Amino acid sequence: MGVECRIHRGHPGAHMNRPNVVVFISHDTGRFLSPYGYDTVDTPNFERLARMGTTFDRAYCTTPLCAPARAALLTGLYPHQNGMMGLPGDMLGGWDLRTKERHLANVFAANGYESVLCGFEHETTDFASVGFETSLHGPGTGHNGGQSLAGVGADISAWLAGRPGDRPFYLQIGCHETHREWTKDAEPFSERGVWKAPYLIDSPEIDREMAEQQGAINALDRGVGEVLDSLEAAGGMENTILVFTTDHGIDFPRAKGTLFDPGVEVFLFVAWAGGGWERGTRSDELVSHVDLYPTILGACGIEPPSGAVGQALQPLVGGGGAWTPREAVYHEKTYHDNYDPMRALRTDRYRYILNFDAQTLYDVRIATAPRYTWFRFPIRKSEREELYDLHADPDESNNLARDPAHQQLRQRFKEHLARWMAQTNDPLLDGPVASPYHLRICSEMKELSREGL
Repeated sequence: MGVECRIHRGHPGAHMNRPNVVVFISHDTGRFLSPYGYDTVDTPNFERLARMGTTFDRAYCTTPLCAPARAALLTGLYPHQNGMMGLPGDMLGGWDLRTKERHLANVFAANGYESVLCGFEHETTDFASVGFETSLHGPGTGHNGGQSLAGVGADISAWLAGRPGDRPFYLQIGCHETHREWTKDAEPFSERGVWKAPYLIDSPEIDREMAEQQGAINALDRGVGEVLDSLEAAGGMENTILVFTTDHGIDFPRAKGTLFDPGVEVFLFVAWAGGGWERGTRSDELVSHVDLYPTILGACGIEPPSGAVGQALQPLVGGGGAWTPREAVYHEKTYHDNYDPMRALRTDRYRYILNFDAQTLYDVRIATAPRYTWFRFPIRKSEREELYDLHADPDESNNLARDPAHQQLRQRFKEHLARWMAQTNDPLLDGPVASPYHLRICSEMKELSREGL
């Protein structure tokens, strides 16, 4: 059954007055860009984006894992609601979107837009299944992946030149940058020094990898420049909504794959000149990736499908309306390399994390295993509950969960998290969550066990 979406047009049937939409999602970048104060990278095109619209200083993803984070952004639901609690592929659990009809590509297509994928998507193994009509800058099958951003501008320009101009478009752009294998498409960059992560030791080996990542971030910036140049050259940028973000934090130990700030912080730039949205401004409000779904659809006059959990960002970008400050943003982790169920909330000052299983390490990713000696702080957890005062302890190294002075606060956050899980029908409340592969192989084995009986 398709999603019912109602369109509110200022001029009935007038496609030309409906904005185009570009959603750009990079890989594993966090906020490691010059507009966020990092001076060891060269990212003039992200600075260009910051001048074009609003920079969100405290934007967060819902989970520090690639596919689930993107799925939440693009469906307006938390991973445990849309079914994408892990990665696609049997070796990683066989996860896939349960709510493909809610994907922005499907919703836009149902409302007269041309939905186009440029580069790769990570929400499913078949991009056509979530509503894309066609693809650019990729092989045109599966998730359309495999290429860097180099040449993306020419591909977008060729597509724009050949399409009819009387139909608005939804263009979703994904890329490999800045996932590991940083030197695959970029040279290391250390001309401005290398950033020293405060949660890691000082080591030449870390400096070498950081220089590699900085080079990949510079390459990402060049790709962003190609995208912006191609859109501006084609005209119509004035009536194009731009949303540029990343899936989650940087791919270093104690960042990606964890529910600490370095794992869930994301860059976010939002712009729409034709909508009267502000330029060159910054917002320090707590916002979540799930807020983008109602923001984008609402700006296009499309009522979001029921159940969306975010709140539209229009009041923060000059689009009108009143903003209700969030008490907290919510994070989750269920599967990645392995089963590691956790739920968390972050307020202006505190982070509370609840661990649901017997995992004893702060970072259990395969990529982190050979880098455990890099940790400045202990790698082993000493408590199932974690509570950090982010003002006094920005590195999240002093767990206050057992501190007598913080017991009332810890209990309040635990109750708050429990209500959120209940309100969003989190299956973790009912016990361990089995992966789709696990359920399928169990069913197969049961059938085999009956044969010959």
